[in-house]
Amino acid sequence: MEGVGIAVGLVHIAAAIALLNGLLTTFGQSRIASQAIESIARQPEAADSIRPVMFVGLAFAETSGIYGLLIAIIMLYANPLMDALFSLMR
Repeated sequence: MEGVGIAVGLVHIAAAIALLNGLLTTFGQSRIASQAIESIARQPEAADSIRPVMFVGLAFAETSGIYGLLIAIIMLYANPLMDALFSLMR
């Protein structure tokens, strides 16, 4: 039964690492936005071409954070490896 406790603990650590992606995503998004604002400030005539690229970059960064959250939820609540481990322990 001790192996189950270790496995559950490792799953929680892995979920925390996956959620760390969400924290790092915010730094990436702020960098994307600040660089776009700086570029628009230097060349205001290029704002119409910079803005859509910025929004695509923000969308990609946001989906990365959402994927990290999804992976953490799956590991915590619907992990098929834990079901297999519990069936072996019976």
